[in-house]
Parts: sequence; structure tokens; C-alpha cells
Amino acid sequence: MHVTRSETAAAWRSRLTAAVAPWWHTALLVLLLLSVSYLNARGTRQGRLNAHHMALYAATIVAEWVLFLLTWWGLRMKHIPLAEVLGFRRGLRAWLQDLGVALIFWIAAIIILAIVALSLRLAHLASAQKAVTALAPRTGTEMLLWIVLCLTAGFCEELVFRGYFLRQFSSPLHRVWLGVLLSSLLFGCSHGYEGAAGMIAIVVYGALFCALALARDSLRPGMIAHAWHDIITGVALVVLRHAHLA
Repeated sequence: MHVTRSETAAAWRSRLTAAVAPWWHTALLVLLLLSVSYLNARGTRQGRLNAHHMALYAATIVAEWVLFLLTWWGLRMKHIPLAEVLGFRRGLRAWLQDLGVALIFWIAAIIILAIVALSLRLAHLASAQKAVTALAPRTGTEMLLWIVLCLTAGFCEELVFRGYFLRQFSSPLHRVWLGVLLSSLLFGCSHGYEGAAGMIAIVVYGALFCALALARDSLRPGMIAHAWHDIITGVALVVLRHAHLA
């Protein structure tokens, strides 16, 4: 029997409001994310982000994959296939389409985030620019590991926040908007090292990623855009540092 893309999309959306893991598992993940965010925020205040970049990047990569494994564990308990959550479509054409969509999304998101940043500045909420700059790579070796970190974060965080939490938080009241709201708030709160203004901007960014996942019925465009954004941010900060502007 031939299944059309519209039928596949309808089936994907119909599953959005079904819980993907036990709620105790979700509570465990939320507690873990908020605890790590709090510790990172403390580390930022104490100036720990300037040293040992390689160790910090490596530890973060390991932490991302631990988060992935915990998420996969939760899905398995509900017998939810990982492929179902990812929503990847096969073929070169699908890859190129997702790449193009990711690029367009990223450009639009940058404009929206710039407006958000300006609004926050007008409201006298400064972002943690020094903390973000301190995380940026300084050597070629650090840049290579930074790219690995960005690719890891793009895959793992989109699966966790737009794959797992979006669906899980949509399920109690069968409302997708609730999943978008709660998963985006958690996404922002999990970036404590960026400060209050940075977390607000990331909540908005998370909501945009949710909209992209819903529009494309897939996490792949978001994963591409997420990784691309983080890589470009690191490269831009390196350039600014060498130009003595950061």
C-alpha cells in the first residue's frame, strides 16, 4: 500500500500528543538539566569558563551523549522507536531540502534573535556576552573539538527538547502549544551560564525550533540549523577576538 507524505505527516502529528516516556523519567531529566544549568551558572560567576577548554568541551560532549542515552532509555520504556521521533526522510533530495530549509530558518532566526536582543537591551537586561566569549575556541585543536561539540549538541539537544520534551509536555492536555511553551522554557533554563537575558533569548529560539520541527515533521532541519548556529558563533567569536573586538 502506498502511503503519501501527507498521510505520513498526519500520523506524525497525531503522535505528538502521546506521552513518549514515563513521567518519573521526565522529572529525572528535568532535574538533571536544571542542576547542571545551575552548576554552569555558578561556574560562570566564578570565571571557570576561561581555562581548560579542551577538557570542558570533552566533558560537555560526554554529557550530551549521556543525555541522549537517558532520553533513548525513556523512549524504549514506552516502546517508541527512535526513528519515529527523529522523523528523518531518506534520500539525497530529502537531505538537500532539509539543508535548504535549515539555512532559511537560520537566517530568519538570526533576525528575530537580533530583535529580541535589542528589546532586552532596551529593557536594561544585559546578556552574558563575556561568558559566551570565554567559551569560544582559541586554537586550531580547540576549534576542531568545538565543531564536534556543536554537531553533538545539534543532534542530542534537538532530540531531547524538540523530540522528547515537545511531545511529552504536549500529552497531558493534548495541546501542542503547551509542549512548545514548556519545552522552550526548559531549553532556556538549561542554559544558565548565559544569564537571565541569554536564557530569555534561548526560550524564543527554542520556540522557533519547535515551529520548525512541527512544520517539517522532522528534527533534521533543526539539528542542522542548531549545529550550524553554534559553529558559526564560535568562528565569529574567534574572528572578533583576533580583531580585538570581543
